Amino acid sequence: MKGNDYLLLLDADDTLWESALFFERTEHDFLCLMTALGSSEEEVRRTVHKKDVERLSITGYGAKPYMDTLSLIMLDLVPEAPSWALTALDDIGKNLLGHPVILQPYVLNTLIDVKDLPLKTMVYTMGEKDHQTDKFERSGLSRYVDELRIVHRKSVNALRDILTDADVMPGNCMVVGNSPRSDINPALSLGAVAVHVLRDRTWAAEREDFTDPGMVITIRSFEELPDILCNFLDSNNIQIEKNR
Repeated sequence: MKGNDYLLLLDADDTLWESALFFERTEHDFLCLMTALGSSEEEVRRTVHKKDVERLSITGYGAKPYMDTLSLIMLDLVPEAPSWALTALDDIGKNLLGHPVILQPYVLNTLIDVKDLPLKTMVYTMGEKDHQTDKFERSGLSRYVDELRIVHRKSVNALRDILTDADVMPGNCMVVGNSPRSDINPALSLGAVAVHVLRDRTWAAEREDFTDPGMVITIRSFEELPDILCNFLDSNNIQIEKNR
């Protein structure tokens, strides 16, 4: 039977499925719109990046807060924006909020394999509950993991709460994610096993140096994860059935 003594925490955005790509496309569309309204593309880009980071302490992560930031930038730079521009901005937001959920390579097959291992699996993500839940449901992954947990912002304390609720010791938890700031360093701080998934796109606000690089397992593909998990469980003398 699957027990709760060991826990696999899986980040969602840009780990299980594509996300940053759609934010980049949103920024591109917004820059095109603002250029059409007479603004400098470089000025708008700098403003978007500055305001995007500033808003995190107030609104937290999420597509809707990001679109609110873009709306405020338009209002500031073009106070009397024409109706067609407002409609265009609304369409840009709809595209971001309803973008397709595209799984990263090997994610589905990996989760099918992982489902047979003697541990609990949880998708652990941050942002707006409704938006993240919608993406999770559209991903089709709900049947392959045990739980979805959404927090306002990932942190050491948020991770500690997850482990406390699950009654799992940090050393019995493996955290898998693409973000040094939100996934890897909190795991290292608590003594959990940290698996960094390399991605071509990582949001600037999520980049930082690892606090203990020597303790980070780095992978380029999800297909590497089952062997890492099996080795992790084997090192803890957890018997694994070989009938998969």
